[in-house]
Amino acid sequence: MTVNMKFEKTPSADFVDPEDALNSQEMRDLEKMAIENFRPRGRDYDAKSVMPSENIQELHEAGWLTATLSKELGGKGSNVDSDDPSTFLQGLRMIARGCSGTAHCYQVTNHTAWAVEALGTEDQKERYLKPMFERPFLGSFVGSEAKRKHMYMMNTTARKVDGGYIVRGEKNYATNGSDLGFAIIFAALEGVENFLDNHLMIIIEPDMEGVSIDTGWYRPSGMRCADSPVITLNDVFVPDENILGAPGDYPRKRWQGKFHLGFAANYLGTTEGMYNWYRQYVASRGKGGVEMIQMRTGEMKIALDCAQSVFHDAIRAYHEKPIVEAELLAMSAKSMAANVAFELSHKIIHAAGSTALFDEFPLSRYIRDLETHVLHAGHDRTAQIIGQSELAQEFDSTLQR
Repeated sequence: MTVNMKFEKTPSADFVDPEDALNSQEMRDLEKMAIENFRPRGRDYDAKSVMPSENIQELHEAGWLTATLSKELGGKGSNVDSDDPSTFLQGLRMIARGCSGTAHCYQVTNHTAWAVEALGTEDQKERYLKPMFERPFLGSFVGSEAKRKHMYMMNTTARKVDGGYIVRGEKNYATNGSDLGFAIIFAALEGVENFLDNHLMIIIEPDMEGVSIDTGWYRPSGMRCADSPVITLNDVFVPDENILGAPGDYPRKRWQGKFHLGFAANYLGTTEGMYNWYRQYVASRGKGGVEMIQMRTGEMKIALDCAQSVFHDAIRAYHEKPIVEAELLAMSAKSMAANVAFELSHKIIHAAGSTALFDEFPLSRYIRDLETHVLHAGHDRTAQIIGQSELAQEFDSTLQR
């Protein structure tokens, strides 16, 4: 699915640069909320494996759960298709500094809202976006399922009937699923073979007949508060008015490629949160003067600076480069952030010592969240796709795995 678009974009005068967004008072306030409020709650959420409801409420009250929606609707107007690609992503990064799971809940509901505004009917916007401004009305994109052959080839099926579709299948990793307002389910349209034509986005609501949500399934080692249960669809009737866009819109319009940087922001922000906590910890233990710890800390800072630089360049690329070049750079940023996360996790535990891993400290949760969440994207597949592009082979730079 190689796309060759030679044009380049020139950012408008209203373009919000990632450095400007990062250094804003808005981001400092959000980071303070994440560190002082979200991080202390993390131990309880992690132990109980429950949604971060207090954190979600605070984000709603501050207007962050609608960050990707246009200012005309009342959102912050920030996504990679807008003049402000930075605020949503830097906000995600700040939240992740305090709680990676909360950041993922924020990411997924914002991605869902963005797609509904871009592809939805006026009726769908009224039913699914308007409530987001009234209460924490969470959305979810649900494509993942067991034994899927390809990211866009679904085992879940949609059969056309009068007035709608009959949908059957089982989806997993449905983030926000236990506190769901609505979900965009990916299904294959029966009778159509090519995924570019049969990929269907279906809006389901948790109280529809035939929909069941298994909240006991999701028990990972990390990211436990980003509750992501199994959703089973047992011959669910979905009316025509709940079909989002046209068949094939998701792969054809390259929506998955718009989301690469959300994962990069979470990996980077979580690693920064862990690193900043580590600096305070070793200083409080009187280890700041130890030469070996100074050297390891310097190595970590260099790695973080590199990851941030590529992340910021990738944000700009969506407004300065052809779309495929932007997607490839975003994949590099995501992979680099993941590698830096693993590198710093290893160095921090050796520099900080075993006591730092006690439950009273957040370090072990940072590490478990990173180890779990970084696996969300297939980084070997990412490297292969970038290699395909470098060797003039066919590739698809929207793929996550």
